Amino acid sequence: MGTTDIGVSVNGLAFEHGRERAYLPNPELTFRKGAGDNWDWGGRLTLLGLELGTRHRLLDTASWTLAVAPSAGLWYVPVTNNYSEPVNFRLGAQALLDYRLHPRWTLTGGASLMGAVAGPLTAFQGRFSGTNLLAAPGGSLGVAFRLSPSLELRAEGGLELPFDLRGDRRQTTGHAGLTLRWRRADRR
Repeated sequence: MGTTDIGVSVNGLAFEHGRERAYLPNPELTFRKGAGDNWDWGGRLTLLGLELGTRHRLLDTASWTLAVAPSAGLWYVPVTNNYSEPVNFRLGAQALLDYRLHPRWTLTGGASLMGAVAGPLTAFQGRFSGTNLLAAPGGSLGVAFRLSPSLELRAEGGLELPFDLRGDRRQTTGHAGLTLRWRRADRR
């Protein structure tokens, strides 16, 4: 409680485009605001979408932190093989486990499960033919180095394994990137 985090990320996405793999830069701006002793709220804005959510710390010791982070977002997804569903409304959660290796080094692992309504751009006009329900389990791994008490550098990567709830498997997507994050205590 009483802190604000702001981060700037340089990320890259890997996805299927046609019959080839494609790679896309995806800069990101993140923010988090401490709202209570064991929870905060925040979001991220990228070239491809917006996500908002909360994070709830379930365990916080000197070495470990365990948290769950439910979120909702609206994304443009450039995966275009046999599907034309560039608009995704996503709802889901991530479990995050931080392990502090040293006062300056933190290792973070995450497991997520997202659900998505994926459809064509005509969904904004109220025409939903071609819309599908997707589930996307995933995972991530990151390492952070605290440069100063208020500045952190983090490297992170992850995968997502989406599939259509009717049973069609989709192509795996991945991300990797670097984040520079500032933390400041709010003035009262």
